[in-house]
Amino acid sequence: MSFSHGLARGRPLDAIDLDGFRAGMRAWASGVTVLTTSHEDQRAGLTATAMCSLSAEPPRLIACVNQRGPSFALMRESGHLVVNVLAEGQADIAASFANSNNLDRFAVGAWREGDYRGAPVLGAALCSFECAIAEIVHAVSHGLIIADIKTVHVSDGARPLLYAAGRFSKLEDETIDPRHSFYF
Repeated sequence: MSFSHGLARGRPLDAIDLDGFRAGMRAWASGVTVLTTSHEDQRAGLTATAMCSLSAEPPRLIACVNQRGPSFALMRESGHLVVNVLAEGQADIAASFANSNNLDRFAVGAWREGDYRGAPVLGAALCSFECAIAEIVHAVSHGLIIADIKTVHVSDGARPLLYAAGRFSKLEDETIDPRHSFYF
């Protein structure tokens, strides 16, 4: 079987229905990020849960962003972004950046200019990755942004904000028998 670099827009005949897809994706717990960028005098950002590491050498990540939004357009134009991984207690920031009617998303949270290209970095985030966009793969409605990590900021002792089943949550401490731990 061969694979192309692009993905077909058509729906496969054997695809599950939209309700089944949504139910399965809502069951998946994920960290919450706010992706930000800036270009000239404009700033933009959005809430996203679709982000993961791609490689350690070179240090790269992937973020999936809807191509129809103004934040994606500014990311493409600027060539850079910051992936701000939210910590517990930052659900209000996630909600602000998820609200398409919010005119000043940056009014919530403490923001500063990043070291790499000046895009907004969230203070007290779990961690923030300042990135150069290496490539964008167009995949139906979304762009898979492959980004080279240029700078990382980590908040010691912070805990992640999680999202599942349509609501924000946090990790609960639990004692785990070390004989059953997994190491990555």
